[in-house]
Amino acid sequence: MKSNKALVLDLDGTLTKGGEDRLSRELRRMLLQFKKDGWILILATGRDRRYLESREDLRNIFDGWVCESGISIWIFSTGEYRVLVDERWRLFINEVKRLGCIIPKENTVNLSCSECIESIRLIASRLGVKYKVLNNKGSLLLLPENIDKFVGLNELLRLMRFKGFVAAIGDSEIDVEMLRNADFKAAPSNADQAVKEVVDYLSPREDGEGVIDMLKLLKHRFVGDC
Repeated sequence: MKSNKALVLDLDGTLTKGGEDRLSRELRRMLLQFKKDGWILILATGRDRRYLESREDLRNIFDGWVCESGISIWIFSTGEYRVLVDERWRLFINEVKRLGCIIPKENTVNLSCSECIESIRLIASRLGVKYKVLNNKGSLLLLPENIDKFVGLNELLRLMRFKGFVAAIGDSEIDVEMLRNADFKAAPSNADQAVKEVVDYLSPREDGEGVIDMLKLLKHRFVGDC
């Protein structure tokens, strides 16, 4: 029987403190129990696929990844990797990656400073690319104008033929649209104010410890429901 419940989680500032911090043993155990209980688990993050593949603590937990804040998706059951941008965006990013103040990702970049914003604008204008620069807790992320985590998540769930209850947990402004459209939305106490204004539940604890609180709440709500 197909699952009718999905749990969507951000990584940095939600499952972990960020940087190279790893999942706690307790949190990993709880996520695996949710998976065993029939939930579809999805990681929705600004990190790219190559980085996520290097993280041993994330292996064998998730059914799918929404990477680069919605630009790309990965489905483990089928091995399908799909990039939700066109060739014009690829040409744009290839040129942007030659600039000096960028941190390259697979299909986009982070900006280490705002000095190259004008150069990016000129490249985009020449190629006819519409883009946005989002401040993700101090990290500037370059995204197509029509892409965000919610767009990527929608495409992932469509390809997985999922219809049902969606619970989402995140901490930053880049998560707001995804959270706003979930059936249950929650955040750790370190969340941005914009996130706190849309969630159903705000944990008194930060990062992964806050997620543990939210998982306990969900488990209680769905007790006996597989």
